[in-house]
Amino acid sequence: MTFNSDENPVLPLMDHHDADAGRLLYIHVPFCEKLCPYCSFNRVIFDERLCRRYFAALRKELRLYRDLNYDFKALYAGGGTPTIILEELVDTLALARDLFSIGEISVETNPNHLTPETITLLKQTGVNRLSVGIQSFDDSLLKAMGRHEKYGSGREIMDRLKGASGQFDTLNADMIFNFPGQDEASLRRDIAILLENRLDQVTWYPLMVSDSTRRDVARTLG
Repeated sequence: MTFNSDENPVLPLMDHHDADAGRLLYIHVPFCEKLCPYCSFNRVIFDERLCRRYFAALRKELRLYRDLNYDFKALYAGGGTPTIILEELVDTLALARDLFSIGEISVETNPNHLTPETITLLKQTGVNRLSVGIQSFDDSLLKAMGRHEKYGSGREIMDRLKGASGQFDTLNADMIFNFPGQDEASLRRDIAILLENRLDQVTWYPLMVSDSTRRDVARTLG
């Protein structure tokens, strides 16, 4: 759907035939405790007041879609860090389940949010798939990215992942390859750790440097 910036954007009323098309609803939560140098997604530094207002606006938008006969079969919450204020995310997911025919919910998170409380609340809210941003278990790369300080060593991150194992239908690890300074041996070690711990799913992405991240990547990763 395309909006003309010169006009007031208006969502069309969805007829009943189109409403049954099995659409996926994507919810973006752009807030992060710290900005990773390689990430070019829409994200900003966490501000609690602004973040709570953002979640409230999301819930208002969900009701607007329902009023226009939209329906969704699945929901994906990405970021940013969707779990950055857990109760706000839970309220938003619960509302989406009440409004729409959602059968599957996937949520992105970071290793420091893999606490028993978070895991329990996400399960109770109907989250089927949890995707954890790992990127690498290589401590030297984690330090260069500023993730070692936030999330701990590769071993500590793996221990947190183990705590979430078996709690969801799918536990996914998001990984990145092609970092500057990442050699084949480092990549093979990451793969070996993942195979040894038998996660449900692993998603690999190549490092994609954009105009917005080029300087930070060069400064931190080389």
